[in-house]
Amino acid sequence: MSVRTLAVHSFKLEVGEGLTIEGEVKSWQDNELKPVVIVSHGFRGHKDWAFWPEVTRQLAEQGFYTVSYDFSRIAAVRDGLDEQRIAQATTLLQEQLDLHAVTQALRARQLPLAEQADTSRIGLIGHSRAGGSVIVYAAEHPAAVQAIVVWNGGAGPVRLQPQAKDSAPEQGQAEQLSVLEATLRDDQLHNAERYALVERIETLAAQVLIVQGDDDREQLLEQFRTFQERAPQHHYLTIASGNHTFNTVHPYEGASPQLSEAVEATIQFLRVQLG
Repeated sequence: MSVRTLAVHSFKLEVGEGLTIEGEVKSWQDNELKPVVIVSHGFRGHKDWAFWPEVTRQLAEQGFYTVSYDFSRIAAVRDGLDEQRIAQATTLLQEQLDLHAVTQALRARQLPLAEQADTSRIGLIGHSRAGGSVIVYAAEHPAAVQAIVVWNGGAGPVRLQPQAKDSAPEQGQAEQLSVLEATLRDDQLHNAERYALVERIETLAAQVLIVQGDDDREQLLEQFRTFQERAPQHHYLTIASGNHTFNTVHPYEGASPQLSEAVEATIQFLRVQLG
């Protein structure tokens, strides 16, 4: 009787101007074609943050060709790029470019174990800010994505000043924002229509599962309610007593009931949507 081995392989992608994406593929090494799940971590996380190694292992064990990666801002900080370049790498715009680089490498058979990835069946998972990024990406690449899962995500963490788009900054405002905050603000203001998540999710061709802890911040809870009202064709799950990280911490101390519920619902949803 043959024994299957869960293979884990690393990869690296150069995305220009000194930026690098480092990632990992997990899959049963059985030469069977599998649906693909690409996992995007949150604003303050990374691919090995807290629950991600365990969650990606579970996805792979359930028969998905599972891709996780660090957004290029992670290597930019580690490699000591200048402050402005790091800030630019931290924008939502760069998240879109990074996710596209990963999906393009996947479709071009440039990732490890490429022969096992069924690129006609691709699902995206995004946590926190990356939840919004996967919504935007799927809206702009409808033929490439068949399912989306958002974990406690969507709204960005940037501190925006209350002013009209075309008005001049208030005196002293520039000094109140760091280089990072100012860069994130400018990205959001210049791409406001592109990042309009409610309008995006209303017209998405792919099915979406939004998983939201009810002990998260009010901004995300309000967004969750708006999604339900404006896009009832999608799927919604409230995690009782779940906070922004589903009651887990980093360094990881094991799964919580809230995380286990989110993972189980995610696997069941992806099984149905990706076959």
